Amino acid sequence: MNHVPIRRILALVLSFLPALAFAQSPTDLLFSPPQWDYGSLAQGEHASLTLTVANAAPTPVTVTFIPTCSCLTVDPATRVIAASGRATFSLTYDSTDDTGITWRGYIVRSTAPGAKDGQYLLHGVVRQHREFSSWSNVPSNASDTAGFGAGIAVTYYYTPGCRSCEEFLSVELPRIEKELSVKIQLTKKDVLDPASYEELARFADSVGATVSAIPALRLGGTLLQGDAVIRANLRGALSALASARGQSVSSAASAGSAGGSPLTDRLSIVPVFLAGLVDGINPCAFTTLIFLLASLALAGRGRREVLVIGAVFSFAVFLTYFLVGLGFFAALRAASAVSLVSVILRWVLVAVLVVFAGLSVYDYTLIRKGRATEMLLQLPNVLKKRIHASIRTRVRTAALIGSSLVLGFLVSIFEFACTGQVYLPTLAYLARVQKGLNAIGLLLLYNLVFIAPLLVVFGMTYAGVGSARITQTFQKHMGTVKLALAVVFVGLAVFTLVG
Repeated sequence: MNHVPIRRILALVLSFLPALAFAQSPTDLLFSPPQWDYGSLAQGEHASLTLTVANAAPTPVTVTFIPTCSCLTVDPATRVIAASGRATFSLTYDSTDDTGITWRGYIVRSTAPGAKDGQYLLHGVVRQHREFSSWSNVPSNASDTAGFGAGIAVTYYYTPGCRSCEEFLSVELPRIEKELSVKIQLTKKDVLDPASYEELARFADSVGATVSAIPALRLGGTLLQGDAVIRANLRGALSALASARGQSVSSAASAGSAGGSPLTDRLSIVPVFLAGLVDGINPCAFTTLIFLLASLALAGRGRREVLVIGAVFSFAVFLTYFLVGLGFFAALRAASAVSLVSVILRWVLVAVLVVFAGLSVYDYTLIRKGRATEMLLQLPNVLKKRIHASIRTRVRTAALIGSSLVLGFLVSIFEFACTGQVYLPTLAYLARVQKGLNAIGLLLLYNLVFIAPLLVVFGMTYAGVGSARITQTFQKHMGTVKLALAVVFVGLAVFTLVG
């Protein structure tokens, strides 16, 4: 495909961009190349450049590059360049969130006397790929100031198309506005526009700071810089400003941080704890455990060996499920960051949970009628046979620890078709209502509670309780477990709706 006409159009468009007046290097700095033309990329591809910066000044200078978008990286961010010397910077551009004619930029700061902040621009064409979508097309619920009426003025300096910035504007900011029960009058400024950047630099100077990270947010006399800093401190800054103006702020919400309010965090523990516990004793996991204990007895394993196997097996199950959970959580979190996808995910999750709750109740009625083998929410026979075959093979292996690790991994993967019925909805719930370390902590809690029944049963076996007695106890309470699963599913549905 010939992109020459597009490239010519690109060059023509860029030649008229007002930002080019701001794109000059700081005093006495020479860039090679003067601008970065990365050419044509398929969406999702990365481009790299080794940029040479020459210092024409008679004294050493410190040069710092500040990316204006999460799609840009620089290594290193800062270098000291000797008088009449040169230094290189490795620049990388990720085109995942861009399409069409695109231009981005780095803010360049120099310590040379009299030097003003400048920019280093990059431009090119990103060919759209159907697997990707541009965040610049995501509708922002907080983008139009007219819709808010009189409220707290917030100015957000960023580069349109920045993925984390667009997510913040379309998802996080409306959420904060709702939590604190305040009106936000938002003004968005493109930091690559000379006037917008100079406005930001003047305000930073007025509060005794310098522009050090993009995006930046201005709120009254407060300047927050960097995505993480903004998310962590905006609630508190809004609450303080609203209180100073005599406006009421939701106390429960204003006490929260980037991860959500303390009340939300405490409530989140309840469904996660119960989901992990009930999932750990559901028929899928427990029947496999009973078969494992019986196989160990037939293989002539002593109580000490059973204890070692149980500990290693439980650790393998915990590690496997935790890592699988991290992967799914990351994917679900990325999906829920898009407003439309978040709404769809929410209602699909509620619908699935209600269906699972109904099926669990139906399975309970089958158990009461003595037809437990006909349950709907259970492992397919094919997977049951694979699990049993793996157990029979590995319980007789001399390599006790290694075999137990592999067995724990295999059983976890095979069982996921059933245990995932609880795990995946829980992960989707966490992706909607929790962030960062809070979510990871709750994920750890889920998996620790999930393996707790395993540890208890292996401990009972070590104490001399036979597998037949454990089986009898489990079968006696299987119906109760199914009802508990139904309650957990309904609880997750409710928390998803109100979270």
